[in-house]
Amino acid sequence: MMKFDVIIPVAFKDYFFLERTIPYIIRNINPSSIFIITNIKKSRFISNKIKEEPICQILDEDKLISNLSYSLVKQYLEMHTSVAQRSGWFLQQFIKMAFSLSPYCKCDYYLSWDADTIPLRRLSFFRDEHPLFSQKQERHIPYFETLFNLLHLKPFNDFSFITEHMVFKTSIMKSLIEEINNSNIKGENWVQKIINATNPQAHNSFSEFETYGNYCMTHYSGVYELRQLNTFRKGGYIAGRFIGDKKLRFLAFDLDTISFELGDYPLFPLNILCYMYTKGIKVLDKLLTVNY
Repeated sequence: MMKFDVIIPVAFKDYFFLERTIPYIIRNINPSSIFIITNIKKSRFISNKIKEEPICQILDEDKLISNLSYSLVKQYLEMHTSVAQRSGWFLQQFIKMAFSLSPYCKCDYYLSWDADTIPLRRLSFFRDEHPLFSQKQERHIPYFETLFNLLHLKPFNDFSFITEHMVFKTSIMKSLIEEINNSNIKGENWVQKIINATNPQAHNSFSEFETYGNYCMTHYSGVYELRQLNTFRKGGYIAGRFIGDKKLRFLAFDLDTISFELGDYPLFPLNILCYMYTKGIKVLDKLLTVNY
């Protein structure tokens, strides 16, 4: 059996849902370790139940590696686009890449997993020691424009690599980062070069999953194999984040994973409870951000 760690870059809005996702990850994915990577100042709001779980470790997103932090990403974005509303969105993508360079990365593979997604049944991420890419249907042109600017790569196929998880091979991720570092794009390091390769007018213009997936299938075509999972992104419409284990067991009959985005509400009257829950989280997050 292949050993691997799980990383979960997580924002404050998903802290309280970790109590649901982590037990399912331990049971159905069985990683060596789980690294929760977040704003360390806000991490005191993560449940003690999670903190006391032996397999879990909380890491400071600003200290994972040198030359990567929220403030630095914000600075690079302001230099490139004059706005930086997406600093956190870019940072969580860079964290998934940067983990390969960190002292915590001790396995040949690591799995990035979305904090709002529950694995409903036992999942394997390897087939005969080949890591697996999960296929999805999404075609966002700015992602591929950035991919071409960075690496002169065209999309491998007509499917998307963007899903709620991805298994990374550490050595390949390091090679990808080195190639970006050596590109002709203006920038002091691979983080700034990625940002400078994006279209400053595009709202979302970089995908770490599309970049890594297309890079692998172009330069390491024999390493990965492809598969499709039965996933459902709109789990919040069922019962919000208050869904019970009994209903999750029922959904596991034909689903592999289910996701619960914070803004997806079920029908009345649960929608009122979910709205109040969401509003409370957003207000508290804003207060904490101002104070910190």
